[in-house]
Amino acid sequence: MNKVYLIGNGYVCNFITDKHSDDFEFVGVCRSKKNNCKINHCLDISTCTNQLKEVFQEEGSVVYLAAPPPTGVKDLTLNHFLSHIDKTKINKIIYISTSGVYGDKKDRLVNEKSELVPLTDRAKRRVDAEGQIIKSDIKYTILRVPGIYGKSRLPLKRIADNLPLIKKDICKHTNLINAKDLSKIIVQCLANELTENIVMNVSDGTPIKTTEYYLHIYDALKLEYPNFIDYEEANKIYDDKRKSFINESRILDVSLMNKVFPNIIDFKDIKDGIKDSLD
Repeated sequence: MNKVYLIGNGYVCNFITDKHSDDFEFVGVCRSKKNNCKINHCLDISTCTNQLKEVFQEEGSVVYLAAPPPTGVKDLTLNHFLSHIDKTKINKIIYISTSGVYGDKKDRLVNEKSELVPLTDRAKRRVDAEGQIIKSDIKYTILRVPGIYGKSRLPLKRIADNLPLIKKDICKHTNLINAKDLSKIIVQCLANELTENIVMNVSDGTPIKTTEYYLHIYDALKLEYPNFIDYEEANKIYDDKRKSFINESRILDVSLMNKVFPNIIDFKDIKDGIKDSLD
């Protein structure tokens, strides 16, 4: 059975192991204790050395979802990881990046060849990480992923807090993907030769205004809508992370994803994805 190392064995990995534990021998690595894999390691890959060598004693593929450090513009965690494993034992690495690497494209369409102009340090760390993966001499697939939603991953706290939303007529677009669909794509990338040494945008293929996304959740919960505000007001009351999202926009071109994986997306309609996430 093929061995797959899940580095940063968190939310998305739960969907991977739920569906594919009979197909792969999963080895989970993360900072917290988990039992979703056949073998589970609780360790900090940003600092450990000998433990990493012990984990990677057998050949296998890597799905890398570990978060970069919280500060700076370099992904030192990934650098430490790549420096302390035997790369010859890694058949392929699937690196989960972010569509934030493109920066603010003002609602324009972006494909994998579009210029990377990251605005936040968080996105700059991802650009640095992509470069490390490409230069690692390991076969790779880099997935540029937008906002991930799913069960236990809807913005229910913001809704409970009745956070005002941007007026729909001026609201910019966002891109989303259901965690179940993302997990399917990751698994398919492990063996698909068409994904070797490429970068791929992934999303549900249905860009949506952020406010519309929230309103669909309000509708599903049968709640009254909050107040609507403009961007000037939003920048006064939103937290820094939220502001960075509302002040950037782009529409992901997922033509490559659809070519390599036709009909892989189950939740093209966000309303269906929200319903599934609330069940």
